[in-house]
Amino acid sequence: MPPAPRLDRPTPRRAPPSGSEKYDAILDAAEALFGAHGFQKAGVDEIAAGAGVSKPLIYRYFTSKQHLFELVVDRVISEWCEIIVAEGARTTPSAAHTLRRIVRASLAFATSREVLRGLLARESQLMLAGYSDVLERGTATLCTVVGDVLARGIRAGEVRTDLDRDLMAKVMTEVCVRFVDQLLASAPEPDQNELLDTIVETLLHGVIVKPDAITRT
Repeated sequence: MPPAPRLDRPTPRRAPPSGSEKYDAILDAAEALFGAHGFQKAGVDEIAAGAGVSKPLIYRYFTSKQHLFELVVDRVISEWCEIIVAEGARTTPSAAHTLRRIVRASLAFATSREVLRGLLARESQLMLAGYSDVLERGTATLCTVVGDVLARGIRAGEVRTDLDRDLMAKVMTEVCVRFVDQLLASAPEPDQNELLDTIVETLLHGVIVKPDAITRT
């Protein structure tokens, strides 16, 4: 499978000093407010107050609130990609173990970042529509890493060879992304963990040669 496509990414209006605590504080405050109140209701004044900086300093680094929003989203998606890649590179007993870790880590990250819930709102989708398909970067990374794990599993005789590897990776990715959408769009349910377990195990049984070899970690 080819590597994830390289997409244009937003840049600060003015590059912050290396390890700038104020710049990071602005992004942290903006993520918290965008997650709690959505884009429209999160004001720059409130973001400045939450970060403990002046409003002019925000506009020193960001051209607008939308620019700030794009950078917040970019940071979150980049962290998601890093987690996916790290899990895919771990040494585990089998492809099934690695795939389970990737799926679980991906879902856990998505549900732990409140700002991602706001991305499902129509206002967020409209704002990000013209910005380099930022959300697709995470999906493309997940699909690539899953495909690589499946390839290793095929070489080890653990993964089915009667199905196209790329299609298996796309299906697993699509199911994960749709499940994340469902989790973020609705209130948590008491049996959410059980549902997650069922989805993960169903995915694994669809690609692993010997389902009885799938053991929980």
